[in-house]
Amino acid sequence: MTSFPTSRDDAPAYLSRYQSRRSTTEGPVDYHDGNEPPYLARARQRSIERAVLERATEGMPPGRTEAYAASTSTPRELDVAPSVRKRLQGSTDVRLIRHGQTQGYATDAALTPMGRWQAHRKGQDLARGITEGVTVRLLHAPTARARETAQGVREGLLQACARYGIAVDGAGAATIGALEVAPLFDNFQVWCDGKEMDVTAAFFHFATELDGVERSGAGDRPGWMVEMDRFWKVEAGGGDPITHWLNHPMQYFEPAALVVRRFWQGITRAIAEGPDNQRIFVCSHSGPIRAVATHAVGHDPGEPYNLEDVRIRVLADREHALVTYRGRGVEIEVPTTVVPSWYAPAPA
Repeated sequence: MTSFPTSRDDAPAYLSRYQSRRSTTEGPVDYHDGNEPPYLARARQRSIERAVLERATEGMPPGRTEAYAASTSTPRELDVAPSVRKRLQGSTDVRLIRHGQTQGYATDAALTPMGRWQAHRKGQDLARGITEGVTVRLLHAPTARARETAQGVREGLLQACARYGIAVDGAGAATIGALEVAPLFDNFQVWCDGKEMDVTAAFFHFATELDGVERSGAGDRPGWMVEMDRFWKVEAGGGDPITHWLNHPMQYFEPAALVVRRFWQGITRAIAEGPDNQRIFVCSHSGPIRAVATHAVGHDPGEPYNLEDVRIRVLADREHALVTYRGRGVEIEVPTTVVPSWYAPAPA
C-alpha cells in the first residue's frame, strides 16, 4: 500500500483499534458480518446502491472500487432542475470551507487533534467528486488554523484518490495543487490602535491594552476599544458575535458587505488565473463565509460548523453563480460585476 505523508501523528483511539484489526485481517473486508444492527445494514445497502448508480451515470464521480461504494454514505446534494443543470455546464466549482476545530481564538492558534482529523476527513469526502483531468487548487487564509486545515484537506484528497483508484499527476490525470496563501480570503479586519488587524490578533491586542488602561485609569477608552469591548462581551455572554457584526454598523470593523465583495474578488481572480477545468477549495473563517451565504440567500442561515462549506458554482459567463448552503440554492449576480461609488476594489 502506498504511504502518504500526514500531519496526523496522533490517531484517535477508535482509529488505532481499527488499524489493529485491519492488520490481522486477510482478504477483502466483509461489510456484512452479521453483527451490525438492522438499521445500519439498511443504510449501508442504500449507500452501496447509490454509489453503483453513480458509477453508471455519465458525469458522476468515478466509483471504481469496493471501498468507494462502501464509504459513500453522505446525503445527496441539491438535485437541481434539468434547465439549471444545463446552465451549469462549463461552471467552476468553488467551496468556501470553514477551518477545523482550533485550540482557541485569543491568538492565531493551530488546530486541535480533532481539527486535523476533521480536515483530513473533509479531503476524503471531496475526493469522491474528483475525475481525471481536473485541477484542484487549495487556497487558504493567511492564518495558522486556515493553513493547517488546507494541509489536512490536501492529505485527505491524496489518500482518498489512491484508495478510489483516481490517477493523480501525469498525462490525463487529476492534479492536486500545492497550498496557496490567499489574503483576499482572510478573516474580517479591525482598525485597532492605528493598525489594521485580523479580528483574532485585534482581540489579543485589545486584551493587553485594556488591562493597562484599567490599571492606570488613563481617561476614556478610544473608539476601537469601545467597539471591540462590545463585540467580545457578546461572546463572553454566550451570544453570537458574528450576528452582532453582520447587523450592527461599526466604524472600526471591516463591514460585512465589503467582506463579501472581497471574497468574490478572490473567487473571480482565482478562476481567471487557473485552467478551465479546475475546482477551487478555499479554507477560511466562519464570519466571512457566513456573510457570503447571508448575502446570497437573503437571510442569515447560521454559522457553518467546522469544515462545513458553502458551495459556489460560477457559471461560464462569470457574471452569475449558484450558491448552495444547508439545503438551499440561489442563483445570484456576481457582486463584483457592479462597482458603485462607495466601493473601491482591493489592489491586485
